[in-house]
Amino acid sequence: EVKDGLFIFKLPPDDMQSNLNVTFTVKDADICSETVWPNGDQPMLGAGLLFWGEDNRTYFQFGILNNGKFWIARKQDGKWLGTIAANVDSAAINKEPGAANTLRVKTNGNNVTFFINGTKVRDLRGQAPKSAWRFGLSGDNFDKQKDAKVVFKTVKVTD
Repeated sequence: EVKDGLFIFKLPPDDMQSNLNVTFTVKDADICSETVWPNGDQPMLGAGLLFWGEDNRTYFQFGILNNGKFWIARKQDGKWLGTIAANVDSAAINKEPGAANTLRVKTNGNNVTFFINGTKVRDLRGQAPKSAWRFGLSGDNFDKQKDAKVVFKTVKVTD
């Protein structure tokens, strides 16, 4: 849902949603987005950037959790192929309710650099799609019983 300039994922219990931009494609890009954790008591949440997307079933995901960890994963043909980096601790992540975090993915050919709040957390060499690719956002709710929201305030893409 887009409301008041915000992109909001409304997530039922134990749900992951993604929104891959289908209008624009890029070859190399610098993707940056600010996400804000909800105020008050919150379940385990994840917020992520999608990159190297070929379609809604094949893409890479870089995400953070509100417990101070990040991950990088790959989805191909609708199936998660595995996690490239799983539950990596990062002091760069703001964990408090209401706190903002800026995620950034910078691609150059087959190389990707990942940033959280301006801090470089990982370099990766992979295989970019042969043609132009898509980017997007994702939200994760790991609570088994409660609904949750993941909110993105801004998205900026420079190619």
